[in-house]
Amino acid sequence: MNRYIRLYGKLISLNFATLMAYRGNFVNNFLSSLSWGFFSLYSVVLLTSQIQSLFGWKREELLLLNALYGVIIGFYHVMFSGNFERFSALIHFGQLDSYLLKPVDSQFLLTFWKFNFAATSRILIAFLYASYLIGQLGVAVSPLSVASFIVLLIVSLGILYSLWFIASTTLIWFTRLSNIIELLFTITGSARYPQEMFREFSIYVFVFLLPLTLVITTPAKVLLQRIDVISLGTFFALAVFFVIASRKFWKFALRSYTSASS
Repeated sequence: MNRYIRLYGKLISLNFATLMAYRGNFVNNFLSSLSWGFFSLYSVVLLTSQIQSLFGWKREELLLLNALYGVIIGFYHVMFSGNFERFSALIHFGQLDSYLLKPVDSQFLLTFWKFNFAATSRILIAFLYASYLIGQLGVAVSPLSVASFIVLLIVSLGILYSLWFIASTTLIWFTRLSNIIELLFTITGSARYPQEMFREFSIYVFVFLLPLTLVITTPAKVLLQRIDVISLGTFFALAVFFVIASRKFWKFALRSYTSASS
């Protein structure tokens, strides 16, 4: 474990060195990410401007849900999304071989290779907005609630990571299906809306979206003290299930991988 922590630290430092070498590119990406974060938050402000509540959520709670989405998805973009965006090219052009030959776990190396510093702007704006809404709602903030949110943040990232990794792993069989990442971005956007909203859909759609709706809804409900033990248990159980499933699916998929040299 210590070996991988040191390795991840080295990868972050290498990404930072790249950042310093191309500062203009970083500024452009930072401002672009900041703009996307702002419009993502403001879009829900506009959508809820004429309502007081929706599916049992007050307007301020819906805005908080969207702000927490910005925080969690911001961390996800910083740590993971850039790595999944390059999956298709790595597999299609045979560059995956070099990762498989290194004396490091291939899943770790593939999904932690890039660290997107520019996406920190989304975390910053969403965190400031969430802090403002927490004050408006009068939510009590304590060391326990902060620690709980950090734990739930990690679990949420685990679910998002696993779902994206499972979907990206299918590129081993369908190497030209590069637009699957764009589809994942679109589907993940549904997590900013209340879980109760999707119960109006068919049972098949709801079950498919359930893990994503829990990713943001569960931390929000914990902050608002509206969570029950069953929902919390389901959340943790799904996280464990998908993390294990993504690992096993990767090992299974590698059996079908045809390297560039074969």
